[in-house]
Amino acid sequence: MNDLTKLTAAALAVLTLSACTADESLSRSESATSRQATGNAESACMAAVNRNYGGKVRNIRVISSEFSEANSSVTMEAKGERWRCLASNDGNVEDLAVVQ
Repeated sequence: MNDLTKLTAAALAVLTLSACTADESLSRSESATSRQATGNAESACMAAVNRNYGGKVRNIRVISSEFSEANSSVTMEAKGERWRCLASNDGNVEDLAVVQ
């Protein structure tokens, strides 16, 4: 019986460790799927900001972007102002605003 108890404890430990490993790999794969907005969305947002300055801005910097199936969000900086843009992934700007 002593051997059976040891064997059962070892099997339980292996199952517990494998469950922890599965949870860690799931977390890694979830974070790997979060990604930036598409290049089309970022480019369209930058162009929209530039139009607001009469097409004269040469330095628009993307601060962050977040991909979404519906509309991606892009935060930019131009001439000391921060802009938030929502654009479809194929490059149609849905909303553009200066944010504080």
